[in-house]
Amino acid sequence: MVDRVMPSAPADRNVVGRATGQPSLGAHAGSRSLGGGAAVLPELAEAPARARRWWSHPAFLVSVILAVLALGAGIAWWIVSSLADDAVRVDGLAITIEGGNAHLDWSGPDADYALAAVAADGTATDLTQLVRGTEAWVPSAAGLYDDATCFVVRPAHATGEVALDASTLASQGGASVCVADAGE
Repeated sequence: MVDRVMPSAPADRNVVGRATGQPSLGAHAGSRSLGGGAAVLPELAEAPARARRWWSHPAFLVSVILAVLALGAGIAWWIVSSLADDAVRVDGLAITIEGGNAHLDWSGPDADYALAAVAADGTATDLTQLVRGTEAWVPSAAGLYDDATCFVVRPAHATGEVALDASTLASQGGASVCVADAGE
């Protein structure tokens, strides 16, 4: 007699999680197949995007902050410019003769100044090249002045004729001093 191999009966099959002496994997352990086709992770439904309100967008917030800063800077600039007098004025012009040379000294902001020597006949000679900051040295050896000469110092941007008249000098922001008034 020939023995035929018979397929094993379902009772003889080894079922995962149901072997004797093994802990049970649960009620559904035997009902799920081990093959492909079943999804490992559940499908997630895409959540609808919640629209931001217009005032909570980062671009809007940055724009508002920059606008406020620009407005504040503009107001600060306007206040500072209205309070600060940017007019250049020559104050306290004094002359001293030291070693035969005329030394002119005045107070004023750090700006460009023009210097002119006015002779007794009213002719003006430009000596601006001798100005260094708020002082000027006029050498006697150059023959640029005598005892009747007066010096006019005014801002370099001042226009108009050089004059010794007090009202003209005041309108130009300048001052004058004469060699005859010099202290040695």
